[in-house]
Amino acid sequence: MKTIYKFLSATVALSVLIAAFMAYFMRSVSEGQVFDGLGRPLSEPPLWAKFFLTGESSWAGFGWHVIDIIWFFGGIAIAYWLYSLSEYPNNK
Repeated sequence: MKTIYKFLSATVALSVLIAAFMAYFMRSVSEGQVFDGLGRPLSEPPLWAKFFLTGESSWAGFGWHVIDIIWFFGGIAIAYWLYSLSEYPNNK
């Protein structure tokens, strides 16, 4: 079971990191519209968002920003939880 938990933990962590990379570091342009790596259209953030949330020149919107935060930190927490299950002495 230890190996399965460690494998699942690594799989979840890797998928979260890949999605974060695609969302924040990959960009494409189609017909003048900029998209992130997940295919979401990007626009210029409002002033309050630039000040409080992001220093970037483009974003997908407040709702997507919240979903990205939940996905990232929730996924990392689940990966940690799965890894911690592999450390219990009764798991073989």
